[in-house]
Amino acid sequence: MVPSSPDIEVRPRIVPRPQHNLSRKNISVEALKVLYRLHYSGYKAYLVGGSVRDLLLGRKPKDFDVATDARPGEVRKLFRNSRIIGRRFRLVQVFFRGGKIVEVSTFRSRSEFEEEPQASPASRHNTFGTPAEDAQRRDLTINGLFYNIADFSLIDYVGGLEDLRRRVIRVIGDPGVRFVRDPMRMLRVLRHAARTGFTIDAATWEELTAKRHLIRLCAPARIRDELVRDFKSGSARPFFALMFESGLFYAILPHWEGRLGKQGEERLLELFSRIDLLITQERPVSETLLWAAFLLPYLETEPPSEELKDLREFYRVKGREALGLVEFPRQRGDEVAQTLALARRLAALLREQRPVPARMTRLAAFPEALRLNQLLEAPEKELLEAFSQPEPKLPPIARKRRQRRFKKRRPRRPKPQ
Repeated sequence: MVPSSPDIEVRPRIVPRPQHNLSRKNISVEALKVLYRLHYSGYKAYLVGGSVRDLLLGRKPKDFDVATDARPGEVRKLFRNSRIIGRRFRLVQVFFRGGKIVEVSTFRSRSEFEEEPQASPASRHNTFGTPAEDAQRRDLTINGLFYNIADFSLIDYVGGLEDLRRRVIRVIGDPGVRFVRDPMRMLRVLRHAARTGFTIDAATWEELTAKRHLIRLCAPARIRDELVRDFKSGSARPFFALMFESGLFYAILPHWEGRLGKQGEERLLELFSRIDLLITQERPVSETLLWAAFLLPYLETEPPSEELKDLREFYRVKGREALGLVEFPRQRGDEVAQTLALARRLAALLREQRPVPARMTRLAAFPEALRLNQLLEAPEKELLEAFSQPEPKLPPIARKRRQRRFKKRRPRRPKPQ
């Protein structure tokens, strides 16, 4: 276990370039530009976090993050195409063409969401630290690796390389202490286990199941944002399977306990298996549709009214009840309720092969409601084809045939003689 005290010198394991498989050709051009400019300006420049992990696993990272000993103001001076964000923990975002962003952070001594137990008020704003402290503050050992652009070596302060080799998910430091300081780390343990297929370390799993109730101490908006990330990860099914197994799912959503049952859990896993297929095949899936699919197993346990107006209100109230402490914007809740209500009405029409009334097709929620029905009913091949279209193909619309009215002709007046 790596000591966290800044007074103790921590010697990292350094792996030179010939002894590892991380190559610059797999790093984005934008990230390399940032790394080299920092390096040639006299600063340390490390590629950090999930990008190093993914490159070592032979995967393509979604984004690249950089850590340096340069302060945010110094980084801002080096890159005119950048801005500083954040108040207490400031980052620099460097912008490139095509909407690409590289985030640069200064080495920090602790996490953004935790406080040192005996920190003085004056020290709370002095969050900059050494590379060893920056590695120590991260959540998992496999996310605490650095790639040094100066000599192309890997730097490991936390035993992450060995855990990658053993395919183990392990928290840096004492998992009991780390989960108390920031309970959101428990979600990240399950997330990375689901995405990598790695085994969770026994001590980490034991502390996670024992302290799962602490997740309710996290800000509701943070929980919502973390769940959305897992909805869109392409590994949502294994993630939720671990959530059920650990009990963390019902710690976040206590109203679901005793209501879902084994059948409801299987229903949720089946829906997100189909969503994972769409996301891994790069099909567009909106956030409204993701939340509608997530809430469906809970809502199916109680039969609603069949009137569209009553259906909307039912889904709005029950959706708010289901999410409990998870912060959910009102507008998003209304969109989800409208989509669920309209999808239910559409399902009956499509099942009976009846035409859809024109007034339904004009509703804003109609495309998402139709896609929700496709998600629930279509075979996999048809599902991928349906979600390949920018807009769902509309079924035939029922139109009333207009009858032409003929005016009676008046008799012509005789012309005056």
